[in-house]
Amino acid sequence: MSEFNAALGLVQLRHVDEHIARRGAIADRYRELLAGVPGVRTLARPCGATPNNSYFAILVDAGHALGRDGLYKHLREQGIVARRYFHPLISDFPMYRNLPSADPARLPAARAAADQVLCLPIYPALQNADVERIAGLVRESAVAVAPPMLLAA
Repeated sequence: MSEFNAALGLVQLRHVDEHIARRGAIADRYRELLAGVPGVRTLARPCGATPNNSYFAILVDAGHALGRDGLYKHLREQGIVARRYFHPLISDFPMYRNLPSADPARLPAARAAADQVLCLPIYPALQNADVERIAGLVRESAVAVAPPMLLAA
């Protein structure tokens, strides 16, 4: 690390406790707002540990109307930068995909994570109104909107 990078790091350390606390508050609010959303699970706070909340991952399964990739696209269209974590799996890269160890049947947990994890924005300056908006978009998109029925003439 250069001296300049070290100096920047030391300045940031002055605010680390405040930033971790703010991220924790955002994570708690996301958990509240996303509780009970069909097809979305949030990860519980780890017992006996103090997380730094560097990411806020949700698991989006088949119970969500759009699915993980559809929700990812929907959020992007609304200007929300979410991230598909563990995507793609390293075992999917061309140089690895033909190896026996890359067989999807041997990696069920990794495959499930790669197919379901979506990280929502979380950073200390994220405003409460933005957290509410992001969670609202996730909530609203969880229920498929039925197309209008055509009436027989």
